[in-house]
Amino acid sequence: MFVVDLSIENWVGNKDEGDLIENPNWQQIEAAIGQLDGKTRTLVTLGVDEDTYMSIGGGEDGKYIVTATFDNVEFYNSVDGDRSSGVEKRVVGGQLGTFPAKICVGLQTALLAAKTFAESGGLEGTIAWENSESLVAV
Repeated sequence: MFVVDLSIENWVGNKDEGDLIENPNWQQIEAAIGQLDGKTRTLVTLGVDEDTYMSIGGGEDGKYIVTATFDNVEFYNSVDGDRSSGVEKRVVGGQLGTFPAKICVGLQTALLAAKTFAESGGLEGTIAWENSESLVAV
């Protein structure tokens, strides 16, 4: 695996009581993403170092926000090409935010993106990616 740790948020009230798993395997990563519910479990992060990581957030209604960075400056969001307009409210990282609907992707896309990143540290080539400085719509 390319990633060195897996951070799993689990919000109890206003406190994150999540876990950090070092040297995770694919089954642990897949299970963590599958448990995202947009309520108490709202963010999973696949870490390489301080500047290189992928975050998968949300989970409510089967919609996820997948973001990757390699320098902690430029961020790449997975994009659902069938959804070009509108916004959606999602809880990511324990906070409600408004996001462009086109970056709210299904579970299979989120898993494919995570698997490629976890194994190679790259972005999955069959997924559309958009460079963005900020996830939250203004």
